[in-house]
Amino acid sequence: MAYQQMLNEEQLPTFIIYKDWKRPEEVKKVIQRLHSQNHLEGVVFVGDIPIAMIRKAQHLTSAFKMNENTFPWNESSVPSDRFYDDFHLVFDYLKQDSIQKNFFYYELAVQSPQTIHCDIYSGRIKPVDNGVDSYQQIRDYLLKAIEQHRSGNKLDQFFSYTGEGSYSNSLTAWTPEAFTIREQIPGVFDKQGRARFMRYSFYDYPKETVMNMMKREDLDLAIFHEHGTPDRQYLSASPATEDLNSHIEKLKADKRSYIRRWAKTPEKIAEYIQKQREEYGLDASWFEGYDDPKQLEKDSLLDLKTGIVLADVTKMKPNARMVIFDACYNGDFREKDYIAGRYIFSEGKSVVAFANSVNVLQDKQANEMLGLLGLGARVGQWAQLTNILESHVIGDPTFRFTSNDASLNLSELISRPYNEAEALRNVDSPYADVQNLALHQLYRNGYAGISDLLAKKYRTSPYAVVRYTSLALLTQVNDRNLQEILKESIHDSNEFIRRTTVRFMAYVGLNDYVPLLVKEYAENYFSERERFDIGMKMRVFDEKVVKKAVEDVLAHSYVTDRKELAEVLLKENEYKTSADEHIFDKTGKKGYRISYINSLKNENIHASVDGYLKLILDADEEEKVRCALLESLAWFKWSYRRQDIMDACQQLMSNANTPAAVRENAERTYFRLK
Repeated sequence: MAYQQMLNEEQLPTFIIYKDWKRPEEVKKVIQRLHSQNHLEGVVFVGDIPIAMIRKAQHLTSAFKMNENTFPWNESSVPSDRFYDDFHLVFDYLKQDSIQKNFFYYELAVQSPQTIHCDIYSGRIKPVDNGVDSYQQIRDYLLKAIEQHRSGNKLDQFFSYTGEGSYSNSLTAWTPEAFTIREQIPGVFDKQGRARFMRYSFYDYPKETVMNMMKREDLDLAIFHEHGTPDRQYLSASPATEDLNSHIEKLKADKRSYIRRWAKTPEKIAEYIQKQREEYGLDASWFEGYDDPKQLEKDSLLDLKTGIVLADVTKMKPNARMVIFDACYNGDFREKDYIAGRYIFSEGKSVVAFANSVNVLQDKQANEMLGLLGLGARVGQWAQLTNILESHVIGDPTFRFTSNDASLNLSELISRPYNEAEALRNVDSPYADVQNLALHQLYRNGYAGISDLLAKKYRTSPYAVVRYTSLALLTQVNDRNLQEILKESIHDSNEFIRRTTVRFMAYVGLNDYVPLLVKEYAENYFSERERFDIGMKMRVFDEKVVKKAVEDVLAHSYVTDRKELAEVLLKENEYKTSADEHIFDKTGKKGYRISYINSLKNENIHASVDGYLKLILDADEEEKVRCALLESLAWFKWSYRRQDIMDACQQLMSNANTPAAVRENAERTYFRLK
């Protein structure tokens, strides 16, 4: 009641709805009614609100591609509140979990819209297993949230941590964050405020330093770029060694850890030790202590120093008002206990987190639109613009910082009805992320000139964050402007924009891009993530085009190691031939064929589309192979062959002799691409 009163004081009319909910549909029906009748802005789920477990919608995630046919449903489904906050998506009910009674399985309907466009924002306040009564946790949390709402606190203290393995440890990928944060929150960190950036390599074991940073009374926003699980933040790995003795001790520790997996099968341990002796000359001394309880405890304590676990969060009482977890599974609210939940239910001042319920892509803009938070936008309003199927606000979605500009309150601006003239004015705002907000509003509301406007903003904006938003929205428009801008954005000064460009050049698949990619690979060699992506993407293009581009570009390049570069790029392109040999081999093992077919979801081989279409139209081909290939072709959303794939799907849909399973997959692929 106190929380409701506080929101009412903020001119946010709030309803408390409670029931012993039996199905997610009950909850959704109430939300939609309130939205229709009372212009509901958002919703917060307190306690054990039913969890929708989504299937057949992995294209709405950033990275999740677990096989739904071979893995258990509770693992291969995505827990997502997009079921509740995006009214356009259509779901078909499947079943309730027989053990986890709060889990309800749905699949995205065949003819549902295939993109996320949330009508409201949402958040979850779900207690954790920390030894405190669940109702007491909720009471304490809401009182803390009320206190922070009334604090008048501004976003002027920022901390970013990048863990081991994030961005492949690339310095060229890590460095630009400081520049983009200054673009997003201009002037704030120049005098009174402070932004700090830390990565795993600053210390051997940075855990204590990171935890101390999170205890700061004045810390407003923290972001973790890291690997994660529901119960752990992976901050670092074993520190780099610098002398012979430390090299040896590190290798011994690795060997002990490796063979402990076979604790119940001593014969495997003996076989492995013998093999190590024969191949590397390592005698038994290299494995000593693997079964010694004292050594095991010592090794475990060292491992614990590389990450933050659930108990650590409660112990450190984090004070960062908002924490973003750019990590896998830290926000997995399926679990009884999870990292993001521990943060908000701690005794510190943390009141809201933004985290993912399953694994998440590293190649995404985790800091997207952060400038809105510094200008008073509610966390939910910000999340509504940036969320994906797996991303969720954990805690109070109505929380906001007091605007750093007294003349501008974005929570009020965003909640107003859409005004095209106002949005067009804001495209030229002095604030980069207000420009981005305006571009999002214009795109979402069908502004007729959006494609040309986005192309213009990309070409003229001095802000990397505006250029990125323009490019990202063009990928949604998916027209000729996107294809042309990619030829320019490959040369952008911002590493993340170039990296994004590489991915979308491969998604589109035009042969015009190949010489540009080869040149970028050769002449920007130390941009590791970009170089890695280019190497992988060579396999989607035609072999003759790649070979000619490698010869022509490298012949006129100033680099000296041309032969080595050519060998790498041509070898990567050979994967296409290898994949196709398996896919088109009707006498080959079905498992191998389907495995290579599934790989097309990540690597859209445009050069072989004619062969793929012939295969799916072949009535003599095995049904499971046709279905698998149709499923993979649904990922060719940006391909210049997209229309050809849709035409083939329509041919299957209209043929009365098409088997039911093949027809359903053809329909799914058609509507995905359409």
